[in-house]
Amino acid sequence: MLLILLNSIAVHAVHVLRTAMLAQTRTPPCRSWAGSPQGPRILLLVNARTNGKTIVSVEVALERAGGQVRRVTERPEAEQLMRRWDPEVFVLLGWSAATGDWLRRLQFAPHQDDLPFLVVGSSAEEDHQEPNAVAALEVGAQAYIPASLGLEILTAQVRGLLKKLRTHAPARVGEEENLCIDLVSLRVWILGQEIHLPRRLFYLLYYFATHPDEVVSNDQIADILWGGKGTYLAPNTLVVKIYRLRKILESAGAKGWLETVHSFGYRFSPPKNA
Repeated sequence: MLLILLNSIAVHAVHVLRTAMLAQTRTPPCRSWAGSPQGPRILLLVNARTNGKTIVSVEVALERAGGQVRRVTERPEAEQLMRRWDPEVFVLLGWSAATGDWLRRLQFAPHQDDLPFLVVGSSAEEDHQEPNAVAALEVGAQAYIPASLGLEILTAQVRGLLKKLRTHAPARVGEEENLCIDLVSLRVWILGQEIHLPRRLFYLLYYFATHPDEVVSNDQIADILWGGKGTYLAPNTLVVKIYRLRKILESAGAKGWLETVHSFGYRFSPPKNA
């Protein structure tokens, strides 16, 4: 029963977070955009009792979903980053009564300013997940995701939430606006020319754009194409997807931007100047 309740809460949280993000001032078209191409700014506060494996899993899930993550272990440091870094999402890994008291005080601070947050339960909380979930939600958390759901489900939940946060941060690569991806209108421009992409290729290109000059493996591509569901893709399927994306890029004048790195994967390397 608790699992069903938590899943419904997580689904509702998607809509709450999306509404909160859209309520902020939307970024103008890419020509005047000057922000970071690394995606939503996510502040991650880790409870001291959380084991290292869980910390790494959650952090990787946030980063692979497109988030720019800053991890801290102390509440004062989290408050400083809220003032100076202006995070768009706050994630708490681990829950305690002290955390709840701190969040209640924080709600009255001007730097908090209705910052949306969610809580990921740690393995140390397994015997208290239900009361912790209730406490977190009563304080204002958009979702409580128990560690007992398993790391794969946790990763999928986090990715699902973050996908809905990608609403106002277009990606720009290069000094002369060679590539612009607008995540509000779901439109793409290359060298000033708009191109049209199927949904899966759109998000694949977005990932490449926010990780320029990095080698992306076949496993990562499969993960991106299928939303972290762990679905197996035959090698030929990946080759076809990359071929289609490469041909679309070439048709817009972006020949050579997507390179094959034999035995490793693919590298997206747009020119630095148009």
